[in-house]
Amino acid sequence: MPDSTEEQPKHRKIPYGAIAATVAIVVAVCAAVPFTPLMSVNDIAVEGSVNLPEEEVRNLTGIDYGTPIGKVKPRRAAENVAANPWVDSATVSRAWPNGVSVEITEHDPVAWVDIDGQPHLIDREGRDFIVAAPPAGAVEIQGVAQERFAQAVEVASSISDVARPRVRALKANGDYTYTLVLDDDRVVQWGAATDNANKALALETVLQLEGREFNISNPELVTSR
Repeated sequence: MPDSTEEQPKHRKIPYGAIAATVAIVVAVCAAVPFTPLMSVNDIAVEGSVNLPEEEVRNLTGIDYGTPIGKVKPRRAAENVAANPWVDSATVSRAWPNGVSVEITEHDPVAWVDIDGQPHLIDREGRDFIVAAPPAGAVEIQGVAQERFAQAVEVASSISDVARPRVRALKANGDYTYTLVLDDDRVVQWGAATDNANKALALETVLQLEGREFNISNPELVTSR
């Protein structure tokens, strides 16, 4: 039988204080790394840019390459981007460990109007958002009184992205109807600003037809001459 008086092995006490200190140091180091060159911005990805060049969007953020990602201020960067007239909304977020993501929604310039010799671009909501060269697909609105302007924008907005670049101008008639002038000087009588979706479909068909003048005021009965 073992000697009951034999000394039993002693268990070493776990130095909990040392472990806690080590963990605290590791946490502190991990928290500090994003604020050092070890995790610096080397990519700024831009999504949603159409008329505004991506490089310009990157510059608008105010974020420099090489900036520690922990020092990036997404909200401030988004406000900087959104201040540009082309931008309707902007979101900026960190893309760990070394990137920044910028998502923007631009105003869609469906139309433009000449005011004192300057082209004012108009978006789908009828907002005059910038003075700039009209891009392809922006329809010039001519001779439309202020009280009818919203209607004219509705017509321009309804025209498909395929057909809109072919439309040079949208003109108001005296009886609250509208006429389109195409890029080859052909004329399309749109009629009133009603049933615009179906008229837009009829316009796509008209663009494939021979003739100099068309009437799509009744989109189910397109006439030409």
